[in-house]
Amino acid sequence: MNGKMPKFTPRLEAVSKDKYKIKFLDDSYPGKDMGNKVACHPIYGVYVIRDYLFQYKKTGDIKYKQAAEKVTDAAIKRMEYYKDSLVFWYKKESVFNSTSKEYYSALTQAYYTEVFAEMGNLTNNMKYREAAKGAYNSLKIPVSEGGVFHNCSMGPSIQEYPMNPNGYVLNGWFSALSSIKKYSEITGDKDAESFWRENLKTIVKMLSLYDAPHVSNSRYTLNGKAVIKLSAPSINLELQDISLCVPKEKSYTLTVDSNKNYANFIERSSVEEKGEKVFTKNYSALLKVLLSRYSYPLENEIVIRLMSPKKGKLNFYIASAPYSPTKIRESQKSPYTLIETVDLKQGLNEIKVKLPWKLLKDIGFPTTFKQFGDKWHNVYHFIHINRLEEFYKETKENDLLYYVTKWKEYVDKWPNMNIYKRLEKGPYGKDK
Repeated sequence: MNGKMPKFTPRLEAVSKDKYKIKFLDDSYPGKDMGNKVACHPIYGVYVIRDYLFQYKKTGDIKYKQAAEKVTDAAIKRMEYYKDSLVFWYKKESVFNSTSKEYYSALTQAYYTEVFAEMGNLTNNMKYREAAKGAYNSLKIPVSEGGVFHNCSMGPSIQEYPMNPNGYVLNGWFSALSSIKKYSEITGDKDAESFWRENLKTIVKMLSLYDAPHVSNSRYTLNGKAVIKLSAPSINLELQDISLCVPKEKSYTLTVDSNKNYANFIERSSVEEKGEKVFTKNYSALLKVLLSRYSYPLENEIVIRLMSPKKGKLNFYIASAPYSPTKIRESQKSPYTLIETVDLKQGLNEIKVKLPWKLLKDIGFPTTFKQFGDKWHNVYHFIHINRLEEFYKETKENDLLYYVTKWKEYVDKWPNMNIYKRLEKGPYGKDK
């Protein structure tokens, strides 16, 4: 660690050693030590500011306040103004961006909204108060305009990171709302209070979708990868138009691409491209799709328009990775299951195939365990429980209490489940 900055609390020191590998950059912003370089992680500033504020409030030692100001100033300088808001971008070239485009995160923005407001309160410096307001404003920019706000059929929501269809990442959404709630309490911002309450109403409507009783767990997100294999024996087809339809959300057009995360596409290596036309290769093609449980119990659909040179049969197979508690296995490694065979006529064919939920029980995928040192802890399931408790205390909403109780009972079952063998059954840090 940079010798000019105070030590962290034992807890952050331990997390840094086990996972974050925090090392300060020249401007006093905390990055991650990657071995060959120190990389800027947009959310790390929050962790360090919080830590120094905690220590300042506990000890009254001015060095912690000064250190918090240094990190806050560095974070603000690394942010950019965007549509009347202040944004910390996850740059496309960043090692922490696994998508195919630059984006910002509702979780990171909400965290900064809270800590900037705390800094404004502590220092009475308008710069921090204005930064807090700018970070909050970013949460209201629609996804269609490069932002994170998504008005779904059940109500307003905010994205932790961009996915098509929207992922509704529960821990990020919950934690962002917690920070917005604290920001509204610190500043008296009534709009922010209304914003988090309306988002929470949406979460309450959707909570049943996050329940995964088959593995005694909650779901991290409502999305999950799958591969659809098209196979027409002895016939190569012209694929004119393919889309994924998620009822109650929208349709997503598949184009030819490869190595694309959190999106839907036709795998380039599986087809023949002739000018602007796309044909199956060796009588088959692979569709890599990001399915969504949002529509449950309504099924996601693949909609295809194609040209066939003759009559025949078209088989649809699906492969989706089973739940693995320590990692998300690639769906391509999973066996294919036939879901439907349709008759092809010569000429134009328009086909709709429903994707059965009985084969997709792990979409969206349940929470996984992360490695801290030589141990594996489930971080996200306990975040879900903690946030449910936090918001139940505030709202007394019965559905929140129901899932607090149910998801705690799941944890009690883990010691007797083979799938969680040799994994820690309690939250990280409880023994720190």
